[in-house]
Amino acid sequence: MSSRCTKMILSSAFIIGFIGCASAPPNVTSIPATANPSVEIAQTDEMVKEAKAKQMDVLSPDNFSSAEKTLAKAKEYQEEKKSPEKILEQVSYSRGWLKQGELKSDITRKSMGPIVDARTGALRAKAPELYPKEWKKLEKKLENVTSDVEKGSLKAVDKKGTDLVAAYRQIERESVEKQYLGKAKMTIEAAEKDKANMKAPVSLGMAQAKYNQTAKLIAQDPRNTSAIAGVAADATRESDHLAEVMTKVNAGNSETLVLQNEKQQRQISSLRTETRAQSRELSATEKQLQSAKAAEAELARKQAAADAATKLRKDLRAKDAEVFTEDGKVTVRLKGLNFASGSANLNASNKALLSKVESVLDDIPTSKIEVQGHTDSTGGADVNMRISEKRAMAVQKQLVANGAPAAEVDAVGLGSEQPIGNNNTAAGRAQNRRIDLIIEPKVQE
Repeated sequence: MSSRCTKMILSSAFIIGFIGCASAPPNVTSIPATANPSVEIAQTDEMVKEAKAKQMDVLSPDNFSSAEKTLAKAKEYQEEKKSPEKILEQVSYSRGWLKQGELKSDITRKSMGPIVDARTGALRAKAPELYPKEWKKLEKKLENVTSDVEKGSLKAVDKKGTDLVAAYRQIERESVEKQYLGKAKMTIEAAEKDKANMKAPVSLGMAQAKYNQTAKLIAQDPRNTSAIAGVAADATRESDHLAEVMTKVNAGNSETLVLQNEKQQRQISSLRTETRAQSRELSATEKQLQSAKAAEAELARKQAAADAATKLRKDLRAKDAEVFTEDGKVTVRLKGLNFASGSANLNASNKALLSKVESVLDDIPTSKIEVQGHTDSTGGADVNMRISEKRAMAVQKQLVANGAPAAEVDAVGLGSEQPIGNNNTAAGRAQNRRIDLIIEPKVQE
């Protein structure tokens, strides 16, 4: 970190110009007695501030401190109404120390270039505000080094310089990370504490990946703030999305369902954009007109399904029914409606659930409802098909009894052909003995 040449320069400067912490600096330039003390004090105040901005307080702490003290003495004399000569003498001393400090600062920079550069980077990263305690400790260590350099010794630089550079670089990286990733970090940690690894593993993984990508970029070059800002914005958005997913999951939805619904909403938005673009570009040809109308109809159908699904999710408990959309239709999987093996009978609990479903459907314009009956794989295919048909018809009959128009409700048995659970387990077979309502909402004119 130092060189023989630097040591010679420093040593020569020390022999020629340095005079301990004497009350008067070397080579003082007197201020004319006719000068205005108030004006000279104000000008010197600005000179001290400028010197601090150039890091003289750490590069030449003794001279900077002497400049501050003698300026303070000048202000004290002014308050005590002492003679202008005495006031101006202290002002000239302050300027002399600043001049001496400037010389020493230049020498210190030559011998402590990497340290000064590392500290400057940490200052730009706002380390003093973000990590005040750690910064204060570092500054104390630096003051000990610069004090020795100011007095003509490079031993402290040789011994402690590498560690100081590393420490300033580290606090710079941490400060940049706190500025750009602070919000994302808190959001991810809160989600992890709320067991996001089990509730929303996909969303958590995406947020962590974006966070780690940004942290890696900061570690590589914390001063590349333009690139860091871009990826950090992605990390923050992904962590915000994780928080949104966790809120919906905690309300009783599965992450799979939440992400599927988001995908469908994006598709609807994409369709809407495409439709608008088509509308702007339509020519007079009949073929183009029909294409646009078909796109509008598809959009309206999917939007009607999305609106119906939202209403059903709001009014039905997650443990009773799972609701999702596909191809403009709404599927209501009646999780709370269970059949005993081989049975198509509806118990009181099942009838109560169907009554609630019909009540919600009263507020949703529908053109058709298909009741699909399903069984587990126990028994032969013909038997299962008959049982599934009986289950579907039992639910159809109950829905009509509750007020659903008979002409709009069909029943179909699908046997064991479409399992959703493992037929090798009791729990899986219970899931497969189910009823799905396939609803086609009416498109409002």
